[in-house]
Amino acid sequence: MKMNSICAILNLTEDEKALKPLTQARPIASLPFASRYRLIDFNLSSISHAEINSVGIFIAGSGRSIYDHIRSGSVWNLESGLTGGIFTYSQQLLKAIQEHNGDDMDYYMNHKEFIARSKGEYVIVMGSKILANVDIKAIMQHHLAKDGALTVVYKTVPRSFLENRPDEKVLKIDRDEYLVRLTDAKDAPEDLERLAMSMNMYFMRADKMLELIQRAEAEDVQLDSDKLIEHYMPEYQINTYEYTGYMANIDSIPAYFNANMEMLEKNKFSSLFHGSQNVITKVKNGAPTYYSKEAHVKNAQFATGCFVEGTVEDSLIFRKVNIAKGAEVRKSIIMQGAEIGEGAILEYCILDKNVTIGPGVTLKGTKDNIVVIEKNKTLTV
Repeated sequence: MKMNSICAILNLTEDEKALKPLTQARPIASLPFASRYRLIDFNLSSISHAEINSVGIFIAGSGRSIYDHIRSGSVWNLESGLTGGIFTYSQQLLKAIQEHNGDDMDYYMNHKEFIARSKGEYVIVMGSKILANVDIKAIMQHHLAKDGALTVVYKTVPRSFLENRPDEKVLKIDRDEYLVRLTDAKDAPEDLERLAMSMNMYFMRADKMLELIQRAEAEDVQLDSDKLIEHYMPEYQINTYEYTGYMANIDSIPAYFNANMEMLEKNKFSSLFHGSQNVITKVKNGAPTYYSKEAHVKNAQFATGCFVEGTVEDSLIFRKVNIAKGAEVRKSIIMQGAEIGEGAILEYCILDKNVTIGPGVTLKGTKDNIVVIEKNKTLTV
């Protein structure tokens, strides 16, 4: 069968409060990553490599940064066509209309419209806070070889990974790779050192998804599509698929910071970026980064267009960042357009886009208390 008989639903509806102020005006999917990417690039790259040509993006809040980044979708071969392309839907607007009009509003009208318009025989449902480079073709092959109604993707993680994530879902799996039970991490047996964490990613026939929606409408259940699937999973036979590559769960400022810092480790960077599928992003041509004779750089990642005269260690620097003479940047993430003044000292910091740090300013956080400066701010002594 043709791979373009799959459609994809991306839910950009996760709770983003723990990532503020970085998510003040952008969804989690728009967060910059590894000096030149956005988190949504990883979803769209997996979709592109699977030759899927129809994607429905369901957005909870402002979608401006998403629209600006993906544009026509041509970078990922997702240009608009008769049945293909990128279709965006505002769940926030739908909920507002529903509250105004009463309960007669069709909560799932956008999902049904998208599935019908895409003419997809299968659908993959994905969230945006799970960072991974997933092979959707392999998931499909596994699904077709099994008898379950749908396939849930999981990652085996150390118990410590879920220590501060009590509500993440974990799977109990039988020897035939079918789901036995889905529970909260806090309820997992205490003797297990490693747990199968759901990656909030599901593959199924499109008509099965429509069946779940019809059940939800009949039973007055109103949930985002991933939570809807989770709600009905106990009533079906469920396949499981283990993802073995690099994964991060971007659900807090520390998680976002640590995932970026892990890209300075060769094995983790290679696992995410140098597997069987490359990661595709919007190309931004620019001049190479300039390092003066006074610059000192160690274990750092730079995008293009930067001007560096100071010290940078164990940090990730995005495009068009200027770091003046005598400035010191350590264990920090500096986003596009930042200006670091002469003699400024930054440690364990995240600077959002277009932040200006004046000469002599010192900002020092810790591993457990990252200093975050929101977009367009200027700090002086």
